[in-house]
Amino acid sequence: MIRLDRILTEPPPAEARVHTLRLTYDERVKSRLAALCEDGVGAAITLPRGSVLRDGTLLAGPDGEYVRVQAAPQPLACARSACRLHLLRAAYHLGNRHVPVQIAQDHLLFERDAVLERMLQGLGLQIEHVEQPFDPEGGAYEGHMHGHTHRHHEPDPVSATLGEQLSIEAHRRRVAQ
Repeated sequence: MIRLDRILTEPPPAEARVHTLRLTYDERVKSRLAALCEDGVGAAITLPRGSVLRDGTLLAGPDGEYVRVQAAPQPLACARSACRLHLLRAAYHLGNRHVPVQIAQDHLLFERDAVLERMLQGLGLQIEHVEQPFDPEGGAYEGHMHGHTHRHHEPDPVSATLGEQLSIEAHRRRVAQ
């Protein structure tokens, strides 16, 4: 099993073998995951909490292995309307519920949910069930935070939240006394 512990921002060396790993959106937001690459090679992903793997993301590990992530097809609901105001309202209501949404000019994609689908139908949208890769909006801060870490004071490189870091540091101080 290959270990993958970092997201690459540069392409791997030209001679490197790059495995392909197809993951659903729910799998791509997990910081810890064991999965099989397309060629049957096992992969163990251990990334900082909060990491989101987008379609095309390159991962690397300490042993010089490389993996390209592909968004796998998955069951989705597609909300459509000829009226753009209906689409805007639908996007507002889904976002207000913190639902991951992939936004296009003429439709919205989200993971199937009968309650949400009925709500959007009540707003005048047509719902169709589709199966395709899902790559929802990342949020207003995702692009600004991508690749930006503060490792110089981080007591545990796996912990992502300030509260966890403070708790770990406090525990270390108590143990040292």
